[in-house]
Amino acid sequence: MASMTRASVLLLGLASLACTDVPEVAYQTEHFDVAPDFDHPICAGTLQRFEDHLEFVESALSRPVPHGERIRFYWITGDLDSWCSDRAIGCYYPGNRVIIGTSASAPHEIVHAVLNAEAQTNLFLEEALAELYSGVGAYRPRAARTSGPTPDELMWLSLSDYRFGELDYGVAKHFAAYMHAGFGQGTIRELASVVVTGAGPPELERAFELRTDLEFGELEQRYVDEAQAYYPGLRDKVVTRLDGKSKWIDASLRCDETTTLGPLWDGRPGMYRTFRLELGVDSVVSVRLVADDDTWLDVVDVRRERSAGKVVDLSHPILSGRREHPRLEGSETQVLQLRAGTQLFVVAREGYEYSDAFLQVSVEEFGPLSGE
Repeated sequence: MASMTRASVLLLGLASLACTDVPEVAYQTEHFDVAPDFDHPICAGTLQRFEDHLEFVESALSRPVPHGERIRFYWITGDLDSWCSDRAIGCYYPGNRVIIGTSASAPHEIVHAVLNAEAQTNLFLEEALAELYSGVGAYRPRAARTSGPTPDELMWLSLSDYRFGELDYGVAKHFAAYMHAGFGQGTIRELASVVVTGAGPPELERAFELRTDLEFGELEQRYVDEAQAYYPGLRDKVVTRLDGKSKWIDASLRCDETTTLGPLWDGRPGMYRTFRLELGVDSVVSVRLVADDDTWLDVVDVRRERSAGKVVDLSHPILSGRREHPRLEGSETQVLQLRAGTQLFVVAREGYEYSDAFLQVSVEEFGPLSGE
């Protein structure tokens, strides 16, 4: 109760600052109180996504949220500047388990809620962990690693520099993904246990050195030289995989079922589901959608989006707007030339009326399929 009382006091102050009412809690799950600033429904799949993500982060970090402490999530679709810092797309208030943001930023903020660091003395590494365990992939080519800010520079970033937007989240995420891939989950977990104590840069550099048997400067150089340009998201595989063998998939949209996400990724009223096709080589693929006229299917070339500077969250597919992707509407069939890599299939519609939808994907010219 004490925690909720502190949260209430905090949010009364925020409400006054924002010149608006604090949204009321409209949904309660096992661990979350969700208070949206909109009236249209949040679908069962999106609520379950928050729960599943919390379980994933707690397991990965071996750090459960203390029993009985709930996370309150204020889902704000308007201007966040008065609620969080300038330019932020979400924020977390330690000690109160209060998240403010959108469904896009919620997985990142859930990591902060699990860490609940005693002090924010190293925002680079805390944000690196939050970015890594948000589950979204990381992209940074070697040219950027040799010319942009380095992990060492960002580790020593002051709090004031952070507040003025000097932290490069792309570097933070990519460095954490490199560490995870090269040194394993256990090493990341041990580093997280140091971050949450409020340790400063010298202690954290020593923690890296103890756990990698490398001087930090050598570790940083290996990162520049050896890191892959792209690391898939740690949550990519929760998205249902299509086998490309002509089997019909039930892609029906029902907001009250955990298969269906909603609102739409841009906050509009609506429902959607995502599927992935992993292609080992460029392939000719026949795609057939059988659905109502107001239901559509987008086929998103994930690698093509990355070339436009956008790493795609496969469960929350906000696109760059700089690339075109095939779309099928209603009952339609298209034969597509698709490139190797991940192809994301997004079945969606506006509104919340039940919509039957069935999807058939057939790789006509087979190459070896990649991934698991």
